[in-house]
Amino acid sequence: MPDAQLSPVVIVCADTDTGYRLAQLCRREERRVIALMRRRADPSLIEKMGCEIVPADPTDREEMSAIFAEHVTPDCDVVCMLGGTPQLNSQGNINCIDASGEARAHRLIMLTSIGCGDSLPAVDPFVKAFIGKSLRAKNWAETKLRASDLDWTIIRPGGLVRRATRGEPILVDDPCVSGHINVFDLGDLVHRVLKSEAASCKTYTAVDSERAYHTQGTELQPAEL
Repeated sequence: MPDAQLSPVVIVCADTDTGYRLAQLCRREERRVIALMRRRADPSLIEKMGCEIVPADPTDREEMSAIFAEHVTPDCDVVCMLGGTPQLNSQGNINCIDASGEARAHRLIMLTSIGCGDSLPAVDPFVKAFIGKSLRAKNWAETKLRASDLDWTIIRPGGLVRRATRGEPILVDDPCVSGHINVFDLGDLVHRVLKSEAASCKTYTAVDSERAYHTQGTELQPAEL
């Protein structure tokens, strides 16, 4: 029998590898999943899990408001994992924040990146120069979310990698950590946060403990959830 305490979850950008993994874990618990996907994405794999598919353009403010008004209820959790263009990183995320607030969502979990906010020193200067525009866009969204009335959690993943072997993913409550993480392992960590009351109003760094380091040489300390 499904756990009556498990709330529905809206996954924004469910057609990513991380979104797919999160949807898979939630459906194993028989949790209701509303999967927002880009219109050009193939919904077949996620649809087979029993997810409700909703085509969406996160950069369209009115469309996101309408979708959230229809599908998001006060017991609903929202996971926003937008990335790619600066417009998605900023306006797309901000539209999700605003729409979540209007719909009175129970909680919003947003994925950004190492390099946002106080974690900027953890990024290599070369990488910073290469992705600086995206980091600034994501940082605007982080600032917007913290200023909202929502119950929020921010997860800042390290560099995303896809490989056959899985790693040892951890969440760290420390902005001075850098590294990489497998996209499917990241889905596992988001699922842990989704089920944790201790993660409320917290910002975490998500890395593979075997592919990460503390910029000040300190030993990595996994956060307690």
